[in-house]
Amino acid sequence: MSDLLAVPRAFGLPLAAAVLLAACGEDIVLPPPTQQVTALEVSLYALTGTDVRTPSAYNMIIMLEIRTDETTEFDFAFEIGIDSLLGVGTAGDTVAVLIPRGALGFTPDGGLQLASMPFDSILRAPLSGYEQLQPTVIREGDVVLAASRLQQCNFNVIRPRVAKLRIDTIDLGQRSVAIHMVIDPNCGYLSLVPGLPSD
Repeated sequence: MSDLLAVPRAFGLPLAAAVLLAACGEDIVLPPPTQQVTALEVSLYALTGTDVRTPSAYNMIIMLEIRTDETTEFDFAFEIGIDSLLGVGTAGDTVAVLIPRGALGFTPDGGLQLASMPFDSILRAPLSGYEQLQPTVIREGDVVLAASRLQQCNFNVIRPRVAKLRIDTIDLGQRSVAIHMVIDPNCGYLSLVPGLPSD
């Protein structure tokens, strides 16, 4: 395993994860939504082999690209490397990956999953199925669902913020990725349809 993924892992899941499981029922009350589900264009640069001043990670809470040398407040990062060193294969091929924070040694909170449906067909994000500890290999055209770190939305509701990502361009020379993202900035809501969410 590479040094990138060999950072000592945080011990245990946050208490919030246990509360999340209890709050996953249908009889929950969310605060009224105040923000539109938003489409964004995101550009990230690999964690290695790029200028430290370029953003390599994304913070879904504040909806901004993040420099990992300045903060650990992010939900996923981007890297290009050898699959066997990244822990996602054994062939020695160069791959592009999105890395959940848990795979970088931080508390495994939030995560990523490849979608099986076309981007425009995904109207609502799932609450489960997110990979928290392994990178997700991406290719141009792939669609990825992302869940942020857990947020307290209401007294009894703790959920992530959610987004769907379409991988538009991976530039191996520039070591960068261009992502079209639709994100729901309202805490607890799962809608991925532009506009004010209803659920």
